[in-house]
Amino acid sequence: MIGDRKKSIFSALLLVALFGVVFAASWIYLKPRPEAPKPGAFGALAMSEDSGIYGAAWGFHDPVSAEKRSLEECNRSGGGNCVIKASLNGNCGSLVTSGQARQSYVITDGDKFQAAAFGMAQCQASGAADCAVREQFCGSGN
Repeated sequence: MIGDRKKSIFSALLLVALFGVVFAASWIYLKPRPEAPKPGAFGALAMSEDSGIYGAAWGFHDPVSAEKRSLEECNRSGGGNCVIKASLNGNCGSLVTSGQARQSYVITDGDKFQAAAFGMAQCQASGAADCAVREQFCGSGN
């Protein structure tokens, strides 16, 4: 009788250990992996601090090309001293500005609408009444 009890306890412990190993393996190997950026998922936003003029680019295969194009767009639009404000790698961005407060907010997020909402919230928290979303896009152009 005592031998049977030891066998059943050992069997139960073995079953619990096996369940733990299976659970741990499924947690490690079956969890979703982050996707690598798709080709054409790079974008950038350049802006002139002097004038507030900006240039945006998206759908590029590498970050250097996206940044170069956004600088070209900023300069072509009449901006001087344009600098890269955001470089997007498979994510989205938003530019919110306030002329009254002479502020700009560049926000990146996985969703362009959330980025815009967060930028608006930051701008309005500064006390500016003329906050506006000037640009919102994803690196892929969506």
